[in-house]
Amino acid sequence: MKKSIWVLLAAFVASCTPTKIVVPLEEGQVQVGATLGRPKINSGSLPLLGIYAAKGVSESTTAYGAAQLSSALFGAIQLDGGVVKSLRPSQGFTPGFSYSYGGNVFVSARDYAVRVYPEAGVNMFWQKGPHILHVSANSWVDPTWFLAEYGRGQIQAPSFGAGYRLRYKWLEVQAEYKIVNPTREIHVPQAYVPSTLGLGGRGFYWGAAINF
Repeated sequence: MKKSIWVLLAAFVASCTPTKIVVPLEEGQVQVGATLGRPKINSGSLPLLGIYAAKGVSESTTAYGAAQLSSALFGAIQLDGGVVKSLRPSQGFTPGFSYSYGGNVFVSARDYAVRVYPEAGVNMFWQKGPHILHVSANSWVDPTWFLAEYGRGQIQAPSFGAGYRLRYKWLEVQAEYKIVNPTREIHVPQAYVPSTLGLGGRGFYWGAAINF
């Protein structure tokens, strides 16, 4: 059975989610937050709203789960989750590194079709006290790309971003600029997502969270 067209836009939304955790939380710490992104589509922008929760499993590992509320506009329920692991901390001008892996799950509200997209990413960051600067890259993978209609499927949907976040005691806020899915263009009814020369669905993303 061929994929219905909602999968194309929903998959674009998957790569539009902001980088939730760059530097793993302290062991036992819990973070609950909300994110808002505005990637450019056509001549305007699409507001993307999500909520998430994360917990520091150890000093170097944080697990998270999230729900992307805006996917409901496309008739889909989207949940994602994963793990962020530290490779090394930032020291002075020497950047730290972390990586993440997990997946997105979509359920169509129309025909109850289910799709699972694995994803992975890497972060380079500089941390000075509560201040964190980062450059990030991630990509989700579509195992059933060849089933898409009209050859619109794609194996990978990469995104690249750079941002700043302030993690101070019980509060964390973030701002990030992302270039989403620059490898190809997507045409679906009433929406056009530009390709490489258009730098994909680029836009700003914001987030705010409370730490417990």
